[in-house]
Amino acid sequence: MQSERNNLTMNKHISYLICLFLSTIVLSARSSLRLIPAFETCSYYLSDIGGDSVIIHYRQKNNIAWQEAYPPFYDSVKNEYRGSLVRLTPACTYEINCICGKDTISSEFTTWSDYTPIARHIKLSSVKKQSDGHILLSGIHGSESGWIAIDCKHPFNYTGEADVALFIDDCSYLIFNNLVITGGQRHAIKTGKHAENIRFVNCDISHWGRIPATQDSVGHYLDSLGQPINNDAGICIYKSRNIVIERSYIHDSNGKTNTWNGTIELGEFAGREYTFSHPQGPNAIYVMQARGGIVIRHNDLVGSQLHRYNDPIEAWQNRDIDGGIACDADVYGNMIAFGQDDGIELDGGQCNVRLFDNRIEQVYCGISTAPNRKGPSYIFNNLLWNMSNSLGNTGNAVKNGGGDTFTQGRQYLFHNTIVHTGGGIAGVGYGKDSNRELFIATLRNNIILSLRSDKSSERKGFCIYDPHLNSACDFDYDYLGNICNRSSRGTIHAYEGAEQHAMYGRPAFNNMQQAVFTLDQRDKNIGKGVYLPGFSSNTNHPTAGAFEYGASSLTPQRPVDWEADKYCVTLIDEQEQHVKISIGKIACKQYTIRMAEDMQPWLVIKTNARKLKANSELIITFQKKKTKTPYHQTGIVFVRLSNGYSLPITVNTPML
Repeated sequence: MQSERNNLTMNKHISYLICLFLSTIVLSARSSLRLIPAFETCSYYLSDIGGDSVIIHYRQKNNIAWQEAYPPFYDSVKNEYRGSLVRLTPACTYEINCICGKDTISSEFTTWSDYTPIARHIKLSSVKKQSDGHILLSGIHGSESGWIAIDCKHPFNYTGEADVALFIDDCSYLIFNNLVITGGQRHAIKTGKHAENIRFVNCDISHWGRIPATQDSVGHYLDSLGQPINNDAGICIYKSRNIVIERSYIHDSNGKTNTWNGTIELGEFAGREYTFSHPQGPNAIYVMQARGGIVIRHNDLVGSQLHRYNDPIEAWQNRDIDGGIACDADVYGNMIAFGQDDGIELDGGQCNVRLFDNRIEQVYCGISTAPNRKGPSYIFNNLLWNMSNSLGNTGNAVKNGGGDTFTQGRQYLFHNTIVHTGGGIAGVGYGKDSNRELFIATLRNNIILSLRSDKSSERKGFCIYDPHLNSACDFDYDYLGNICNRSSRGTIHAYEGAEQHAMYGRPAFNNMQQAVFTLDQRDKNIGKGVYLPGFSSNTNHPTAGAFEYGASSLTPQRPVDWEADKYCVTLIDEQEQHVKISIGKIACKQYTIRMAEDMQPWLVIKTNARKLKANSELIITFQKKKTKTPYHQTGIVFVRLSNGYSLPITVNTPML
């Protein structure tokens, strides 16, 4: 059988080479191919092409084997094919061939390197502070071959009144390693419109933003001057380009965020109930008109029960093509949790924006794509589960919309695992069109499991809900379940003929309650997905969901050789719970246990080792104190390596 597969692969490869040889390799005066790489991805734009279709192959340079790319998105208005190559290797040169009718357009690109060659060092402590104590970095420029390292040996604890503790503008090729920063009336860090090629690596950012003094009549928190508290951010990206935030811990903001519906707790309206008040509050990361190249990877962007974010990652100008994270951006390998609204807003341009390998929980809605102004966006291999705001209420795991006015792009959702108590993937609405819930999406190989009856209310309980039955959508090969139905069969509301090859039933997760979402060998739908070039790790018989059968259960997915027996513990009374982490080949021995400040009064943690050893086992013991708190005791604990990678463990207690 293996020999047969090899022969088929070789025949396919030979056919492709013959096709290349017979094609006329030409780049016409009108046609253009634009390539924009990042670490593990590359956006491509193919304009003014003749022919009815485009077939794209790519390979590492000098590698004989070509790989097929997933078909591009076609923009008929701009006469442009757009798409992304994913799962690439950093610091590698690739060749790309685009077959357009009888012509083939060829080019090369090199992915970004994790390594930054350092030309010189500047001590942050040596930089002259402004009169109010904040730091302005301006006019500092390195180059691609010689970055400038901002040495951050000492924490920067800002207590002044400036809006931003550390403002970076008119700078390029700067890297901040191990920065510990607190303070800033609005933002701890802000990058300006003349900042580009800035990297923040393994930083610790906390206690920024305004402290709530009161609330208005609709529940929004106000500062001491009576101004609404909204979008105060650990890092604010303002019109910047090529900003990388990685392996950083952004936590414990000063602000608070209201729920959609609730009871006012501060000020003259205390005790009054309010309804349908859009959450306003702080963010871990706030993006304003990014100019491309935003990479947010392997971070812990987690609020707390007392200090929840509005959205952990929020963006500005949702209705504009330049809005949101905009274009040519990657958000992957992040732990995103504890918000009163969305886990992340992709709203806006969504032009070659890629969201993958993330774990999103403890938010009202998981991902917002409402609206998609340009497209395409790619959402794949994410885990969304344990959804709720601070009151235990839930919306939709993935919310879409925009209507005729704002919906121009397509979003692709592949290989996600979604377990929800509200709605699954749903049209919710944006704008004022009569069809404001309209969206355009392609779904393949997703596991969508509802924990709620589909009869409870409109959208809620459905795995897929498209009120406009839009035939431009393309739903198929998804694994759909609902534990409230006798057959465990998930329900969809979509165009006629949708999900012709769907798999139905309750997935046999190894342990859903403990957040182990790999599939047990008993699951009848292992290997029944459809192969998606570039996105499916199994080229023969891929399995639906974020975890290929037999793969590591590590979530979020990060390049660390360790795996836990569980990623969620539930503490009842004072009973101890244990998590065992199997350590493989690991070079980093130093680690710390981190948690939000409001977890410390009620949680005790013990470990069996002060340092990590390769091929060993780290045992973490959790125990709940008898302490009573005026808030629900829940949160996320991090086993953080000294290099910034972490393993998150959710700690739940029963909600009274």
